[in-house]
Amino acid sequence: MKTSAIFDLPVHLSDNYENWLINRIDNGKFTHVVTMNSEMAMMAQKNPDLAKAIKKADLVVPDGSGVIFYLKRRGQTQQRIAGIELSASMIEKLGKRGKDYPICFYGGAPGVTEKAAQVWLEKLPHANIIYNHGYLSESDLKLWCDSIEQIQPKLILVGLGVPRQELWIQNHRYLAPNAVWIGVGGSFDVWSGVKERAPKFFCDNHLEWLYRLYQEPQRWKRMLALPQFLLKAIF
Repeated sequence: MKTSAIFDLPVHLSDNYENWLINRIDNGKFTHVVTMNSEMAMMAQKNPDLAKAIKKADLVVPDGSGVIFYLKRRGQTQQRIAGIELSASMIEKLGKRGKDYPICFYGGAPGVTEKAAQVWLEKLPHANIIYNHGYLSESDLKLWCDSIEQIQPKLILVGLGVPRQELWIQNHRYLAPNAVWIGVGGSFDVWSGVKERAPKFFCDNHLEWLYRLYQEPQRWKRMLALPQFLLKAIF
C-alpha cells in the first residue's frame, strides 16, 4: 500500500481499505489501525508514546479534512475515510458472516457499549458481538482480557479516546494476535444514540469539528490544535 507522511508520521493511501482489512482477517494477520486526524497529528508532536504507536501501526487511515488538505498541498490525492464509517463497514462485513467471526466492543461509559452492541445486533441478528465499558476495575479488566484471549475476536474496536486507545492496543495486542484492532474514539456514543454525528452539511463542508465543539464545548482547548495544524500544512 502506498505510504505518504503527515509531518514525521506515516499515512497510507488507498481507495479500498475495507478489502485490505478483510484480507488481513482472512489470513490471520494482526493489524493495528489508526484513524488519524489533525488533532491526533498535533498531539503526537508532543507525545512520543503516541507518535511511536502511530509509526508502529499497520494501517494509518486519513480521517479528517485537515489531513486531506495537508496531503493535497503536497500533490497527494486521497479521499477522506472517516474512522466511524470504516469501522461500521467492517462490522457489517463480519456481522454477516455470523458467529464464527466474533466482534469486540471495548470502551465508552457504562451502558454505552452495551447499547451500541444492541443497535448493531438489531441490524445484524447473526453477528457475534462481545462488549464491555472502559471504566473497569483492575480485577474486572483482567477478566475482560481473559475473555478476549479465550474468544479470539476477528475485529476489536477500542473506544478509549486518543492517545489511550492507541497505547492500549499496543500493550494488549498479544490477547488476539490474529485480529484487526481499530481505535474508534467516540463511535460507541454515536452508535448507541448518546451523541449525534454531525449532519451531512457539516461533514461535506469540512465542518464536522465545529459540530463536535458545539456538542462538547469543553474540548475548546484541544481544538486549538486545528489552526496550528493548518499553519503547518500551509507553510
